[in-house]
Amino acid sequence: MGMDSRRKSLPPLDTLVFFETALRAGSFSAAASELYVSQAAVSKRVKQLENWLGADLFERGARSLKPTQAGAQLADPVAMALDYLQGALNQVRSPAASSVRIAANSAVSVFWLFERLRSFALSSSSCPVETVVKDDPRDLLSASNDLAIIYADKVPQGWEGPLLMDEELAPVASPAEAERFAKAPQNARLLDYHRHAPDWINWDVWQQREQQSGFHGLTKTLCQNYSHSIGLALEGKGIALASCSLLQADLASGRLVRLVDKPLKTGKGYFLVWQAAKAVRPEVDNLAKHLGLS
Repeated sequence: MGMDSRRKSLPPLDTLVFFETALRAGSFSAAASELYVSQAAVSKRVKQLENWLGADLFERGARSLKPTQAGAQLADPVAMALDYLQGALNQVRSPAASSVRIAANSAVSVFWLFERLRSFALSSSSCPVETVVKDDPRDLLSASNDLAIIYADKVPQGWEGPLLMDEELAPVASPAEAERFAKAPQNARLLDYHRHAPDWINWDVWQQREQQSGFHGLTKTLCQNYSHSIGLALEGKGIALASCSLLQADLASGRLVRLVDKPLKTGKGYFLVWQAAKAVRPEVDNLAKHLGLS
């Protein structure tokens, strides 16, 4: 079979990976966590495979993820094919690269880093990556971490690396919540979170800087963390204070909307850093370049 005919007679390989992972994990959300993508991305890839096949692979509306007859028929052959391909690649590829340990806080990890780690894993520079998710800044600048993404106004002494993005803060909400706020702003709830470092900005700090804003005096709901506040905002349950650069995808898609014309530029940002005195391994350099360019 020639390359052109095989390309036409086989679906995209990643759709098979998403199908196998979803079936094995038992849900689209569990598959999303394993693949470092959103639940919507898993659903989209599975639907792409279903469209290519002309057959449903999962029963829609069931409480748990249940394969159709077609899905069950494909399950073992797809898993075996992927295992066979993985084994063949492992035999041919050069000795496994040592892993890279990268640290970031939960918000950066969830809304920015994990998506880019997936694209790195699919690139020719791929290597094993170990993630460290800590909200205490002291845990990020540990000698055991090859790379760290930190929130700061400058690169700390003894470290070096580029600025990934400036911080711009703005109140955000779902489109439905934004409409409710426009009609009855006094009924809105602010989704707040604890500060884990003196330079973190929550609603109290933001309101001190933005004295003329229309968000003073509103009821606050304390969330478990920053990511939780954004999750509730996406569900239409209040107004979150968002780092626009981290939530670029949600703002661009319209899942979240800004409630002010101009975001607050804090003078801080997110830096990708590594220890200045430590020799940078090729694997670390490859990941750093990938994150700095993406």
